Amino acid sequence: MKTLMLKGGFVVTGQGVERTDIILRDGRIELAGDMERCDQVVDVTGKYVVPGFVDMHFHGYKLFEFTSGLYDVKSETFDNSPSAYDYGFEMLSNTLAKFGVTGFYVGTWASPIANLRHCYAQLHRYLNNGNEQPGARILGGLLEGSFLNPQMAGAQNPDYVLQFTADSFNRIEDRGTIKLANVVPDFGRPSYELTEYLTSKGIVVGAGHSNATCEQIEEATRAGLKYFIHLTNGPTGGSYKPFSGGGAIEAVLKSDELYAEQILDGYHVNPAYVRDILKRKGTDRIIGITDSLFAAGSQVKQFTSGGIRGALSEDGKFFQVVDKANTLFSSNLTMDRGFGNLLNWLTISMEGIWNRRHNPLEFEQALVTVAKILSTNPCILTGLDKKGYGRIADGAQADVGVLDITGSPGDFRVIVESTIVDGKIVYGAT
Repeated sequence: MKTLMLKGGFVVTGQGVERTDIILRDGRIELAGDMERCDQVVDVTGKYVVPGFVDMHFHGYKLFEFTSGLYDVKSETFDNSPSAYDYGFEMLSNTLAKFGVTGFYVGTWASPIANLRHCYAQLHRYLNNGNEQPGARILGGLLEGSFLNPQMAGAQNPDYVLQFTADSFNRIEDRGTIKLANVVPDFGRPSYELTEYLTSKGIVVGAGHSNATCEQIEEATRAGLKYFIHLTNGPTGGSYKPFSGGGAIEAVLKSDELYAEQILDGYHVNPAYVRDILKRKGTDRIIGITDSLFAAGSQVKQFTSGGIRGALSEDGKFFQVVDKANTLFSSNLTMDRGFGNLLNWLTISMEGIWNRRHNPLEFEQALVTVAKILSTNPCILTGLDKKGYGRIADGAQADVGVLDITGSPGDFRVIVESTIVDGKIVYGAT
């Protein structure tokens, strides 16, 4: 493996931003290594070196949907053959690296068990057949749609919600490919028991598309619940009344334990609410995601997925459910754009909804915060930090992005210059 030096960049760590050289040797980061023994030097003067982005919540891109396979525009059908999945996984690995992503989880919608079993079998086969992923790593599966509240299904098909039992889960996948799972606490004891069961298998359990009470979420947290899936979206239930401690939104905002995902496209969540949630939860418990689907990155403007009809908005910025007012259908977002959006929101004074005003952060403080939310926090939640992922530090995993950031507060432009996975350049300058 080549030893690579990134020379002259602004390196973003958890402690701040420092102009320094870093070495990537044997898949690890060295901040004070032997500068003379490098096989390749890449000049990144004036660029920003950040930990690689990790997208915990992602369904598809560029006509490939993990739940269904490869979409054919002419027939408006999906090809779910092994070759279609092989193409899709390789394409995602290559494509997401262009957006600064070094690792991601692929998620499933509510779907018949046979479909789910098939797509997770394809993922297991791909990850265990010696396939060398060319770019970003596929880190495992996210089972999102099978154990949600049908009344809060949003763009998911409630007909495919399953009984909240261990048997239901094991009928989908029993080989360890699912790493994240959505189990809403709404149904009491069955929800808690399934949460405990999945936690015992090493699966990180979240909750989304939920109308649970605060008390139910607190009980689920004791059973192993770790995070809330796309908080305020899904939809997410809430209550201004004091009964049962409030609803899901109130429970998550009050919890010092639960992480909360935020879709950073500016449409799923009003940026003013993002700032409010950040202030209430703190930067250690927020995770930025895309929730992207197969139509993103394509020319598709109308489609059907999981029996639900979707369409691209007139301005091309987001997808929505047809004939269901104000219901968005996944997103058209990429992680680099999410990074830029959050950086811009944090560097300007902004009127909040629950707070009168949020003061701007200094540029470097905002950079550290955004890197934490898109890189460090998802790795801490999933345990990847124990393997050195999600940060720039001596001995950490050599997964980094090099960004060109120009502009001014509120109007920064972020371009991914290169992405490095395991110390190897998988996108950009060589």
